[in-house]
Order: sequence, then C-alpha cells, then structure tokens
Amino acid sequence: MKIDKSILILAFFLGFSVPSFAGDICSTKLEAESVKNPLPVKYQQLKAQNEELKRKLEDCKAEKERVKEEISRLNEEISTLESKEARLRIQLLQLPSKESLEEQIRKLESEEGR
Repeated sequence: MKIDKSILILAFFLGFSVPSFAGDICSTKLEAESVKNPLPVKYQQLKAQNEELKRKLEDCKAEKERVKEEISRLNEEISTLESKEARLRIQLLQLPSKESLEEQIRKLESEEGR
C-alpha cells in the first residue's frame, strides 16, 4: 500500500499524525507477509526443518559411534603391536651380539687352521 504525498499533507492539516500512517503501513506489511506465509504453512516448514535437523543429528550420532569403534579398534591394535615389540626386544636381547658371533667365527677358523 503506497501513500501519496498529497494525502499525507492533507492528513497533517486535518490533525492526523504521520506516524499513525506509518503504523498502518507497517501493520499492512505484516498482514501481507502473513497472507504470503500463513501460520500453518510456516509451522509445516519449521516442522520439516526440525525433522531434517533431527535426521542430521541421528546421522552425526551414528558417525560418532563408528569413529569411537574405530578408535577402540586402533587402540587394541596399538596395544597388540606394543606387546609384540616388547617380546621381540626381549628376544633380540637374548640373541648373541654381532661381535660375539664374529669372535666365535675367528676361533673356529683358527681351530680349523691348526
């Protein structure tokens, strides 16, 4: 609803306040918006958005659970590898050193040479 300047001037001389027209314009605008998007339609839109957000939340929760399970599996794998590393280090310590083996080879070669 557009108000002509002449109507505003006439209203001023008759003693009407201009803000009252502005109030009417604002309320008309709100009415126009409510006609364009009535409450049941807005409710349905919000309800649809809410359902979409709930679905996304459930997807996120499922992904979070998958990630937790993967972390748990990887932690178990790390634990297994650490215990295997410890066993191999113990086994390595029990093996003779390179120098010791070289010394034994020299002794055997010197015994063969005699």
